[in-house]
Amino acid sequence: MPEAVDLFADRWLSSRPTYHTAMDQCIPDSSLAPDDRHRRWRVMEYRGQHLSGKALVAGVETEAPPIALPLDAHGWYAISIGCWRLKDWYLAGDGKPQLLVRIAGDDTYTSLQLPTRPQPTDPVSGWHHWTGEEELSECFWQIVELHGEDLEFAQPTWIETGRDGVQSIKCCLTNVAYVKLLPLTEKDVRVYQQADPAQIPLYAHNDVTLTRAESPEMLRRHILPFGDTDFTRIYWEGAMGDLSSYFRTRNRTPEAIGRDVFFHTHARNEAACWRRWRASGNDPLAIASEVTRHLGLEFHVTHRLGGFRQAPVHDYWDHGDTFCKRHPELRGRDRDGAESVRLSFAYPKVREHVIETYREMAAYEIDGLCLLYNRRHPLLEYEAPLVDGYREQYGADPRTLDEDDPTWLRYRSSILTGFMRELKEALQLPVTAIVMSTPEENLRQSLDPEGWIAAGVVDTLVPYTDHPEWNHSAFSWQQSDAIKPFISLTQTSSCELAPCFHTSEMGAEDYRNTAAGLAQQGVDAFFFWWGDTGSMAHYGPEWSAARRLGRIDEISTWQEAGSSSLDAPVYPLDSLDGWHSKYVTPA
Repeated sequence: MPEAVDLFADRWLSSRPTYHTAMDQCIPDSSLAPDDRHRRWRVMEYRGQHLSGKALVAGVETEAPPIALPLDAHGWYAISIGCWRLKDWYLAGDGKPQLLVRIAGDDTYTSLQLPTRPQPTDPVSGWHHWTGEEELSECFWQIVELHGEDLEFAQPTWIETGRDGVQSIKCCLTNVAYVKLLPLTEKDVRVYQQADPAQIPLYAHNDVTLTRAESPEMLRRHILPFGDTDFTRIYWEGAMGDLSSYFRTRNRTPEAIGRDVFFHTHARNEAACWRRWRASGNDPLAIASEVTRHLGLEFHVTHRLGGFRQAPVHDYWDHGDTFCKRHPELRGRDRDGAESVRLSFAYPKVREHVIETYREMAAYEIDGLCLLYNRRHPLLEYEAPLVDGYREQYGADPRTLDEDDPTWLRYRSSILTGFMRELKEALQLPVTAIVMSTPEENLRQSLDPEGWIAAGVVDTLVPYTDHPEWNHSAFSWQQSDAIKPFISLTQTSSCELAPCFHTSEMGAEDYRNTAAGLAQQGVDAFFFWWGDTGSMAHYGPEWSAARRLGRIDEISTWQEAGSSSLDAPVYPLDSLDGWHSKYVTPA
């Protein structure tokens, strides 16, 4: 068998690129200006050894209008978007710079998160780099056939709402310095189109907070990047306790009507955004389902099962007449009899409420259900139905036993196994369950994947991490044999195993090496928490790795060639807007 070609970004192409560096040729020219002005892109000349040209820049108050760059390009090209690589200290708390781009005629922009320069790890040797020269870098966007279309750019904006209801437009820092077009030969096109399919499918989860998705087009930006990749499923958060992220429901929805004060700006903007969705007549869940399935991907809905009551930092979600407030009798009890902050699944009424919520979501066009057991435990403790049932069956009070008594833990976990059986029988849809790091930790939280598999009530098992207590800050699966206990559960069953990746801190090389190790152990799929445009599908090198991460043969080719760096290219500048790099920039 010939070695697989590593189709990472545009690195596998050998043709000569064309750089469109005169961004002041964008139209209309009435949208450009030589300095900072409202609703004008600022033109900045840059000069360097590798590239020189004119960049366009817009700040957080600019509200720059959409513009277009005539390309007059025909044929297949790999397109990258070049930018001024801002130093992180320039951002002043305004968030990562972003740029919207699309081919003229498309109905949805792609959101690029522009690369920035982090603070050097060595403050002595890195001082000049941190204060002196400027530089350019780029985002690989896509390989596409062009027919002479323009390239359109826009500044990302969103609505921010104050306590008095006054709305203002907020903008992301943004810029564009060049467009790189790398042509594909006829052979390149054949290699690209005839590449072997992914050996492992990828699944992406989305939190669906919608603080900056004000319209169907803005929502589509979160899903369209997953088309034409190795991803085959989108997992969309549909509910949390009795709070639903859709409108055809008997549950509460996130508008927080009547709430006067919010803990932070994010919370107010989320509620205001949902109010605008309600007024528009559009339902985000229906739109997400339609877009996902149009791409040929499966659409699965998720539920945060323990989300009936929130901790103080998030209790703005507990607005109104909540199920938890109406039913204090359904609260859990610890082994000392003290009332829990959670509702307990020991009570049929709680289980029935959750199943009815899934039934509401299943009325939309969906392909599966997901149980988010990776948030807000415990779901079961020492409630009266459990204590009485155990005493009747085993003749002992479980509160007098060791907390890790295996007979008690198995008995308690049977409640959630029964709940999953009820859910499966009610809706007849594939079920995914996200679980904890080890069989022992799962059982302590009343989760029994072994029992679920034996009962046929789970179709996809997702170990959230190999660290205890849902620690997603630490890199997962760096010891690839940590997945072995789960492989032993699933390997002779019809249940597939999909270990979870946590995307916010992983580099492109981390993605590839972790995937290769897990594939070698025999997993069936990869699941991505925070599979959204901000955390993963941002068009940095990490996304170039992630979108083809199911091609284990391509990763092997890269590893056998020495596992070269996958960082984006960086081009130092001699000057930017007349400011020479020999003059450092601390005030």
